[in-house]
Parts: sequence; C-alpha cells; structure tokens
Amino acid sequence: MKIAKYILFCGASLMVGLSSCVGDLDVKPTNPTDKTELTSREEYIGLIMRAYGGLVMEGGITVDDGGAGVYTRQLFNQQELPTDECVIAGNWDDVGIDELVYAQPSPDNHWIYEMYSRINYQIALCNSVIATLNNADEFLTADEIAEFQAELRILRNLSYYHMIDIFGVGPWTDENSVVGEIPPTYTRKELFDAVVEDLTDAIEKVVPAAQQEYGRLSKEAGLALLAKLYLNAEVYTGTPMWQQCADACLKITQTIPNLAPTYKFLFCADNYQYVASSTYGTNYGEIIWTVPQDETTMQTYGGTTYLSGGAYASISPYAVYGLQAGPWAGPHMRPETVRRFDANDNRALFYEGDFELDLNDISTWGDAGTSGYQCIKFVYTPSEQYELPEDVTVKDDDGVFINPLSKYLAKDIFNSADMPIFRLADIYLMLAECQLPGHGATGYSGNEYYNKVRTRAGLAPVSSYTADELLDERNRELYWECHRRSDLIRFNKYTNTGYNWQWKGAVRQGTSIESWRNLMPIPTQFTATLGQNPGY
Repeated sequence: MKIAKYILFCGASLMVGLSSCVGDLDVKPTNPTDKTELTSREEYIGLIMRAYGGLVMEGGITVDDGGAGVYTRQLFNQQELPTDECVIAGNWDDVGIDELVYAQPSPDNHWIYEMYSRINYQIALCNSVIATLNNADEFLTADEIAEFQAELRILRNLSYYHMIDIFGVGPWTDENSVVGEIPPTYTRKELFDAVVEDLTDAIEKVVPAAQQEYGRLSKEAGLALLAKLYLNAEVYTGTPMWQQCADACLKITQTIPNLAPTYKFLFCADNYQYVASSTYGTNYGEIIWTVPQDETTMQTYGGTTYLSGGAYASISPYAVYGLQAGPWAGPHMRPETVRRFDANDNRALFYEGDFELDLNDISTWGDAGTSGYQCIKFVYTPSEQYELPEDVTVKDDDGVFINPLSKYLAKDIFNSADMPIFRLADIYLMLAECQLPGHGATGYSGNEYYNKVRTRAGLAPVSSYTADELLDERNRELYWECHRRSDLIRFNKYTNTGYNWQWKGAVRQGTSIESWRNLMPIPTQFTATLGQNPGY
C-alpha cells in the first residue's frame, strides 16, 4: 500500500464528528460530496490516510491562502523564522510574517492563529478517525484496527507535542471526547503528562520499522517522538528527564543502526529510499518519521515544496536542482548559520551567487545584491542525477540556467522529496546531549554518537564537546528541519541572553527579546476559553 496513492484517491472518505477544540474553531466538513457511511475496506484505508495527509494537505481550517495554511509550512514558520536559521524578506508582503522574522509575534498575528488552528484540527481529525475505526470490523481485522488506532494516536500526539512546545497550553481531547462539548484546558505539564502516558501505551501496539510499510508510523517513530518530549521535559515541566530520553533513543539505535552514507541524498526527490520501513529496509533507514510527498499524486504547497521551489530565486540555477517552474523567492538563509560551517563540511548546502551574506536590507530578496544566501538543502533532483557533470549546466539564449536532463525536472512547483520529521542523526545528537555535564545519562558513549555525525559530514572526530559546541552541531546537521527554536530555548539562547542574530527583536544587529517569548501567544480568537500566556 503506497500512502500517497490512498491519500489522493481515498482521502475524501467519511469526514464527520470532528471534535472542536473551542467553540469558535469550525472543523465541520464543508464538501457536500463527503460520505456519511463507509462501505469498503478501501474507503476505511482512505480515511486513515486522510489523517496522515493532514500534515501536508490543505483544508479543514479557514485561511486566506490554503497553501500557506498547510501544517508543515506553518510549523516551519513557527520553528525557523524567529531564529538564526531563516528569514523571509518584504518582497512577499505577507501580513504578520515580519513579526515572526523579528521573533515578536502578537496574539492577533494570523500565522499564530493558523498554526494553533491547524494543530487542533489535526488532533480532531485523528480523534474522529480513531473513533470511526470502531465500526470497521466488517472490512478490517481486529488486529488491523488496533494497530491503525495506535498509529493514529502517535500521529495525534505529534500535534500535541507541537501544542506543548509552541503554545504551552490547550484543550485536551481524545477519541472518547463528546463532540460539541468544551473540553478541559490543560496546562503545559498536564498536556505533557497526558501525552507521555498515551504515547507510551500506543508505541507498544505498533510494529517496528522493519515490519512496517513505507509511509506508516513505526515503533521507532513513536520512540523518537517520546524522546523529543523527554529531551525538552525540563522546559515543559521543570523536571529534567535525560535518562528517559537516552533510553528511548537507545531503543531506536538497536533496530536502526546506521546513518545514510551521503547527507544531501536525505533531502532529494528519491529520499524515500532512506525511510526506515519494510519497503526499503532499515540498514540506511536514517529517516525515522517522514511526511510522504509526490509531485503528481500528493501535491502540496507546504512540506519540501515550500523549502525548495518556495526558497529558490529566479536568478539562481534552479533547473540544476530539478525545478522547471518559476520559484517563489521566499525563505532564505540567515548569516549566523552559514558562518557556522567549516569549508570542508559537506552539509553546507547554500547558493551564494550574487547574493550578499549579511542581511543589511530585508525589504526584498531574489535579485542580485539582495541579502541572504539561498538554501539548496531540499532539491527536486533524484540522487542518481544529483552529481551533474559541469558540461550539463548551461544557459539558454536569454542567459537562463537550464538542465539538459529535462526528464528529471519537475514540471510544476510540487516536489517529490519527503519531508523528514525525525532522523537518526538527531537521535545521535540527543544521546550526546543527554551526557552533557549535569545531565548524567549512562549506558553508552555520547561522544561516540557525536563523532558519527561529524564524521559523516567530513569533519574530524573530537575527544569532547561543550554545550555550545553541541548546539552548533545541531544547527549544522538539522537546519531547516523545524527544530531550531526549541533547541535555542532548551539551551537558554532564545530570549534575554547574550546571543543575538540579525533582525532579532526588529534590530539590524539583533537585540534581546523578553523571556516570556519562549512561548508563542495564544491567538486572540481563543483567549476567552484558554486564557493568555504571560507577557502578552
């Protein structure tokens, strides 16, 4: 079963009974062709895959621009734009995007509203599908129903994790919640405790990656999410859980043992081959949890489409990266991240061209002389054509870069590269962090895992590392993968510290922002029910 196929052809199945997070969040179906009864195995599978597709597909919430409201695109904006990894200039003229770029969003910011709405819609969608599967015994076996429901609980808990991490407070619902009732509002710690309990139970009911088909959640994927919660436990609850984090990570390394040989292949059009699954194997299954994409059957304006075509400029050789359609000149690099790479680090996937490194002017981007390098980490090119000979990179009569290997070019903006959620390299760096001074996890060598990441990048191993060095290594390894804001907060580098980056706090050289901005504001539309985070 290929997940993208089912999301495309069966995703319009039964869409009823979604439980709203608060009274003013409308998650009722709007399509008059939505079915009210499922009558085949195919339709139940389609409904399940619609929940999976909630991370990359449009719909479900009211937004001005459906493509901009895609879950993974909203998540990237929250986790990357307020940090030293990414910026969007004024040429996009998207209202409120500058507040995220300056790390100063307000409760009325519509990007904040859309992220919070998307999180709650995805939770409601998972709840509805889990409950509906109780009626599937005519078409699915009892074991299949139990396993699918456990997968959907893990999927739901990913959204709860984002609620905890970004907003810190929210409504708690599950498949047993009564539709139409206002659910209880949980504190950050209450959400954390509830998610850990539910996730721990669900993990035991799904199969390992070696037995799971591509696109579905495995035991290791659930463990990776659990490890992330434990990694940030001190931020979320006040109580560190370093050994628990390490234990979850070590379970993953027992069944997914090796990093992929080539870093950049993890982000190209056929990166599905590096997803841990029974379909492609776990020897190089470095991508533990992925969001599948396909330029034909699973088109999205979020995910890697946003991070490739959305991030390329027309003056760059974008055809070399596999794109035929015109790029958007959107997200691009902040200089602090670019400068963190040594010359021989093979993870430095940037295009300098005629761009300036420093962000002296962020009123526009995409033309020669504008500020910020282009990121080319995510590409449309399949791995076998990634290393192009110099003589195939040419220009047409108008001076535009073209790629004679046209059969490999995406005909439209949509990318086939899957979007990694968790990777084994992240697990290795988490293990290294769990052994920093004062963290004290035991039973392995954190330095060994730290050096595995560095060695794959072409860097020399080291005998030890500091907290700052580890944070820098996470930056180099995981940039643009939606971890940076959480990492900076955990290392006390995001607010009220001596670490600034260009345009932090709306100042060219950067300035400190208030400590209460470690949490994003609760959107104004929801404060009557949920209250507001301190400082806003």
